[in-house]
Amino acid sequence: MIQLSSLPAVALTDCDQCRDVAHRTRETEGRMTIQDIATLPPPLTTNARFRRFLHSPWQVKFLVAVRRVKNWLGGFPSPIPLPFGIWWLAERSDLDHVLSTRGFEKAETNFVQRLLKPGAIVLDVGAHHGLYTLLASKLVGSTGRVIAFEPSPRELNRLKRHIRVNSCSNVQVCGFALGKITKRETLHLVDGTEDWCNSLRAPAVQGRCTQIEIEVKSLDEFLKESPLPAVDFVKLDVEGGEIDVLTGAVQLLRSAPRPILVVEVEDIRTRPWGYRASDIVRFLAEIGYHWYSLSEDGLPHPIASDLEKYDANLVAVPQEQVLRFEKEIT
Repeated sequence: MIQLSSLPAVALTDCDQCRDVAHRTRETEGRMTIQDIATLPPPLTTNARFRRFLHSPWQVKFLVAVRRVKNWLGGFPSPIPLPFGIWWLAERSDLDHVLSTRGFEKAETNFVQRLLKPGAIVLDVGAHHGLYTLLASKLVGSTGRVIAFEPSPRELNRLKRHIRVNSCSNVQVCGFALGKITKRETLHLVDGTEDWCNSLRAPAVQGRCTQIEIEVKSLDEFLKESPLPAVDFVKLDVEGGEIDVLTGAVQLLRSAPRPILVVEVEDIRTRPWGYRASDIVRFLAEIGYHWYSLSEDGLPHPIASDLEKYDANLVAVPQEQVLRFEKEIT
């Protein structure tokens, strides 16, 4: 047997077929037989690789060029054009990888594009690096407004950078968390690539976490300090803290006009908080919200509010808006 590590790297990476073999080899403990090696196609010549590059889609050419520049400059972020007209500065997080390869939460982003109109007021609770903040900013336009809540200083820096790069002048950034009451609390920052799992409870991730102290406010208190004419839409994704945020927003959720919400409803996130994801659904159902799941094209589909288990990002619509919502969105 020959060790894979003793082979020149170029022989295993210069063509798609070789990459497939390399992948299979890694799955068999990094070892290949001489017969396996004999079946490998020869590496592409420089001219052949250049011809393949010329016939590639423009997106592939762009990403190849960006990677070359990034390798040359070191830690330089890779700018990626996203389908809805924004630039994303990719670094090394899991979200960056997903956005640069296959897209992220297509059902949810398609739904937001169907829902939001110019002039709308949007709250992005758990903004992270700003995907929904940027999308909403473009959709609501200069007459609308987006308020992004992100307590992690590290994520806040990337959020602000994305806002500057995309010239989103209609966005207000708040560097604190939303919860049930005003207090100081410990935020668990994931040190690895899973930084979208930062939480006020120890998250279920493989990487290590760093604890920092942050400020928490209730949404009702924030709106009392900074009044808005209305809130049209809320994206709520706070890694299990959804019930606390909703409890601290009862005045908003009970006072007309009430917002439509997209909420993360997953047991893996709520379990460290000591409650079931279905409790989120029941909480809003009890105050007159109807629930919908989403297909990939962003179309909503009514679902029952008394199921035992939910595991998705779901849409909650106040009952007084259901007829208009279903007519306009579906």
